[in-house]
Amino acid sequence: MQSEGIFSNLPGPWRTFLGASELDAIAMRCSERLTTDVSYPSRGQRFRAFELCAPDSCRVVIVGQDPYHGPNQATGLAFSVNQSMPPPPSLRNILQEWQVDLGISTVPTGDLTEWAQRGALLMNRVLTVLPGDAGSHRNLGWEYFTDLIVKRLSDDSDFRIFCLWGNDARKLTSLISGRNGVIESAHPSPLSAHRGFFGSKPFSSVNLLLKEQGLSEFDWSLSFNLPGNRKGHTGQLFGF
Repeated sequence: MQSEGIFSNLPGPWRTFLGASELDAIAMRCSERLTTDVSYPSRGQRFRAFELCAPDSCRVVIVGQDPYHGPNQATGLAFSVNQSMPPPPSLRNILQEWQVDLGISTVPTGDLTEWAQRGALLMNRVLTVLPGDAGSHRNLGWEYFTDLIVKRLSDDSDFRIFCLWGNDARKLTSLISGRNGVIESAHPSPLSAHRGFFGSKPFSSVNLLLKEQGLSEFDWSLSFNLPGNRKGHTGQLFGF
């Protein structure tokens, strides 16, 4: 069945949280290309963000655009790469803003897994992409799924903060109830980062909103590079 093909790797807690009938209805509206195209990330990784961050542990939702379209870059976590990979331009800008916002001078790896494990859902608006072809899986059905994710999390009883980076992500604003937190900005891509992402201070802003709700701050720390881990990384501020 097509629905099983598309959502076969979606973890059980999310299936329960979203509802089987809703997922079946979405699957019927999705293009078969989402199950037949050779795309990034690999089939086993496309729901990795949901494997690492369950609904009941989700505190922050960071929404991007679509996965990296270069070889060995996409990991199933929005913006993240494996520790052995140099950060792509958007991630470099995120880490630069992270350093300035939080006053951190040491260079981290580009692996954001620790954020996901602490309750940040790192979700792209579209979960797959053709190799070398940015935006190629837009409007094939993933948007129905990510709409449902945001709507369910917003309507849940827990307070959550939604960081919407870029125009694709900001289209979700109308689905988020007013009792939750919303932080919007331009996408961190080099094409738009200077139009509102730099200086937006999303990480300290998240913690300010959490404190206003009487909740503990989010731990934004990341593992640092070891000396020589990536050629050219000096450990200095903006040393990418």
